[in-house]
Amino acid sequence: MDARQHHARQQFTRLAAAPDHALDLGETALWIGAEEDGPIDVEDYLARLDDLAATLRPRLQPDHTAREKLDQLLAYVFRELGFHGNESDYYDPRNSYFHQVLDRRCGLPISLALLLIELARRVGLRVAGVGFPAHFLAVDLDLPQLYIDPFHGGRLLTEYECRVMLRQKTQGRVEFDRNQLRPVGGRQLLVRMLNNLKSVHLSRGDLERALAASDRILLLSPGAAEEYRDRGLCQLQRRAYRAAVEDLNHYLSLAPMADDRQLIAARAAEARNKARLAN
Repeated sequence: MDARQHHARQQFTRLAAAPDHALDLGETALWIGAEEDGPIDVEDYLARLDDLAATLRPRLQPDHTAREKLDQLLAYVFRELGFHGNESDYYDPRNSYFHQVLDRRCGLPISLALLLIELARRVGLRVAGVGFPAHFLAVDLDLPQLYIDPFHGGRLLTEYECRVMLRQKTQGRVEFDRNQLRPVGGRQLLVRMLNNLKSVHLSRGDLERALAASDRILLLSPGAAEEYRDRGLCQLQRRAYRAAVEDLNHYLSLAPMADDRQLIAARAAEARNKARLAN
């Protein structure tokens, strides 16, 4: 990790330590990109968000209904500014770097939802993420029966339409549950964004960046047992055997009744033996 990356990680660590109600979602997301795709001027991108909000704010009149205000937000972001889902290259990691989303005006459902949340917060609207399986959504907390699909132009979906989408996207493998439509906090959103990045990096064989994603997930969610398992397996692939033993054993201590405990115990033993041979 070079000096620039180290600085970005320090800033991420500082922000991730904030209590949930004080977590600065936009800035924290920008420091992810600053580490992986920098150097970038984080303050400049925050100012850009402020400028976008300043253009939108006068259009939201006090006598507007909640639906009219939401319609203004969605029209501004998706029709006027042209933000859209990247359907042609969904697994491009740039879709998860918030600064690249702002530059290129395209991204994943979750990164576009992040944009909506950040702009809404700046103009006095209450938009939150919805961790729907297979397709992240957003919701205006003052219009809780309508769900925003940021990937497809900000279209509004009913619960029934969300059910249909889930069935289509998962070929019926995932059963619908109303809890899937509950709003999630900023910390959960960032963890899911980092999980997306981790998956992309692993699919490309980029173990260093996958490991960095795991590190940041654990800064946000130190009790995430499965993340210690995933990081330990990544360390094993990197031949960092002592680190692998530590993470895999920690997973087993946090999840002693996990279905995969025997498999992970075997991998921990493998890492321990290889660590001895390496001495």
